[in-house]
Amino acid sequence: MATNQTVTVYGGQPTQPNKAQATSKKDRFVGLNFPLGSRKEVGGYFSRTTDVTSVRAAIKQLMQTERGERVMLPDFGVSLRRFLFQPLDENTFDGIKREVSTSFKKYIIGATLLKLSVFPLNITGPSGGNSLKLILLFSLDKEDSIISEVEVKLI
Repeated sequence: MATNQTVTVYGGQPTQPNKAQATSKKDRFVGLNFPLGSRKEVGGYFSRTTDVTSVRAAIKQLMQTERGERVMLPDFGVSLRRFLFQPLDENTFDGIKREVSTSFKKYIIGATLLKLSVFPLNITGPSGGNSLKLILLFSLDKEDSIISEVEVKLI
């Protein structure tokens, strides 16, 4: 007695990587692109991201999060807002560099901070404080030849 069985498949079958397709380690996919669902037309709700893009997004997320803002990770982030009302001198810039470099070493995995530059934007922020621009130059630990930068503005 033959029974009719139907199988419903949700999503696609994962493709096996082809050695001819993987020409470079830069083309590897390592994670999801955040925020989820923001690029529906490009990669769907769960679009993938590469090494450099993933690390760049993680750095930007770290720099834009104030310490104590995340509930389950109260130490995550960089307290940069407190520097907006400080005088723009060497002591302030050194404090910013110390704050960023310690958080970078603790929370960014797979990258090394090569250079951190802090510039005043000479724009008065909405609360009357200073505005700053940070440029972080980093390299991936797996591939020293890949160097990228992230720019973060604090207004």
